[in-house]
Amino acid sequence: MINQITFLESCWHLSPPWGQTMPPLAVQILEEVFLSSSDLPGYCCGVHWEGQEWVYAIFCLGEILYLSSKEFHPTNVFKNGVVPTSLFKLGDMVEVDFTPQPTRRIIQGIFRLKSSWLYGVEWCTPIMEETALSQSQFIWLADVDLVKV
Repeated sequence: MINQITFLESCWHLSPPWGQTMPPLAVQILEEVFLSSSDLPGYCCGVHWEGQEWVYAIFCLGEILYLSSKEFHPTNVFKNGVVPTSLFKLGDMVEVDFTPQPTRRIIQGIFRLKSSWLYGVEWCTPIMEETALSQSQFIWLADVDLVKV
């Protein structure tokens, strides 16, 4: 049993949390949206995997709201008409270069902040118990900290 636990602890970051097929996104980065509850306009500035679904960062009225896909309506219209490409995509395997020995991780989130891209990777083993959910398992890194594998 101890060998199985050791194996799990050594490879947890190599399996995407969504399974073999990544679920499609409801909206793309910088796509304009309308909030379901109020029809207020906003746009998507990020997305990350949480629990069993994508959580979208929606910029609206000077604030960032973290919403599920049921809480907004996509428009297929992009802010400023141009969608800059990110260096990495969701699901990409990368090597994280912030420790003495680089480790492999899967990109599980992307966030656009002004003209920069940030990428979310898990930095600690997923918590087996539901008691410590207040601590984030994600760390957001710039592309200079990552190398595509």
